Amino acid sequence: MRFVCDVMLGKLAKYLRILGFDAVYAASPAALDRCRVHDGDRILLTRRKGPSPFARTVRIESENAAEQLREMKALIKPAISRSAVFGRCIECNVALIEAGKADVEPRIPEFVYHHYTRFKLCPSCMRVYWEGSHTHGMAALLEEVLS
Repeated sequence: MRFVCDVMLGKLAKYLRILGFDAVYAASPAALDRCRVHDGDRILLTRRKGPSPFARTVRIESENAAEQLREMKALIKPAISRSAVFGRCIECNVALIEAGKADVEPRIPEFVYHHYTRFKLCPSCMRVYWEGSHTHGMAALLEEVLS
């Protein structure tokens, strides 16, 4: 399942990425149009009223990202793969790759280097991810929202 979030749903795009979904954030009308032309099979998520240029559109009512996920629960819950959760860069939307400690050492705080052994790396922006306390907090929020 692939999504495109319009300019009003940037945080929702990040939450969907955390869940493992391919979620493009279209920050401008031109970016939205490019997604429609090049990735027409995506589902448009929007808060706008009126006609949509996409074949499939989901209109979101809430302004709160957690509530937005709740609105989408019936649509996304069957498609969530536990193995894909935390598998995408929340900034770039690119699939993360496993990385060795030595590969990420210059990019992470010393404390993290000494206390964690598993790392993932975004091959696009080079952002490094690890399962710290922020991961547990986000997992709890997602579980609460989708339970």
